[in-house]
Amino acid sequence: MMVVCAVAVVLGIRIWLVRWEKWPRPMSLCIVPPAFALIALSNIFGGPDMHTYGVFFVTAFAWIGMVHPSGTSVAMAPLATAAYVVPLFFLPGSLPAGLASAAISIPICVAVGEGISWGVEKLDRIESAWQRERDRADRLLELDEMKDAYLSAVSHELRTPITICRGHLEVLEDRAGEQEMRAVRETIIDELDLMGRLVEDLATLAPIDDHALLRLESLQLDGFLSSIAAKAETILGNRLRIEPGIPGALLRADPQRLTQALLNLLRNAAEHAVGNKPVHLRVRAGSASWLFEISDEGGGIAAGDEQIIFEPFITGSSSTGGTGVGLAIVRGVARAHGGETGVNNRPGRGATFWIRIPR
Repeated sequence: MMVVCAVAVVLGIRIWLVRWEKWPRPMSLCIVPPAFALIALSNIFGGPDMHTYGVFFVTAFAWIGMVHPSGTSVAMAPLATAAYVVPLFFLPGSLPAGLASAAISIPICVAVGEGISWGVEKLDRIESAWQRERDRADRLLELDEMKDAYLSAVSHELRTPITICRGHLEVLEDRAGEQEMRAVRETIIDELDLMGRLVEDLATLAPIDDHALLRLESLQLDGFLSSIAAKAETILGNRLRIEPGIPGALLRADPQRLTQALLNLLRNAAEHAVGNKPVHLRVRAGSASWLFEISDEGGGIAAGDEQIIFEPFITGSSSTGGTGVGLAIVRGVARAHGGETGVNNRPGRGATFWIRIPR
């Protein structure tokens, strides 16, 4: 019995240390034959009572039922029967009584194993169904959040052209001259075109940073800045300061998209600049690009938010209740032109947002 116990301990430690996750689950059935052999030897040397070690058969079949699929316990039944019957030839007592005991014990063990296996499989099916429902619920929640975020983005982008159109119409005099009427009409038509493109983007779910969607034109830089000033008047009033551009300079860009990006930055400055302090718009000429800069004297942005504020639907540490899409669109417009955008942050004193567009 001491030898049997020692072998069982050694095998148990060895089995415990095996990394079973590297093997297919059926490979673990290789421990069943030595387990039944140890039970049979223990029964032979453990005394005349043939029922002493029956509990070990129940334990073995309980493990088989928990770990392996239905039918495995039935497949192991012949091996268990041999382990149960063989010791009967070495034990004193009635062999027929022992066989009758085996005829009762082994089916009970198989029934235990199969019952546990059926229950485990049913639990697995329930868990899988629950997981599918949870995944479906999470997906629906994600879609609902995406819908709300997208509607917020669209409303945010439509707000600026609507404000510009309404502002120009409100300040239009009843007896305005033909030149003023023409300027207001051109501004409103331009803004309506922009709203049309926004609606088109909504219908096609077109990404804002797709270069193929740009409508590039050669623009007079001075004229482009003048149009920005006219449209930004309803946002900033007389706070906007535009530094003169380079006379006669040409800019290759999509006027509506670039206007959209610059107006987003100007609106951002209007919301964050302190009091009535001015907001500056300037254009610098680089060797291979144009650099648009919008500076304000607000409080700047929180240190560490310089990059994340350009992510969609991220507002950083801002408490203004924005949707977090304006700066994401600015970055998309810049990248569609083959450029980039960023911010030079001065916490507590202001910030300078910039867009770099290749020449």
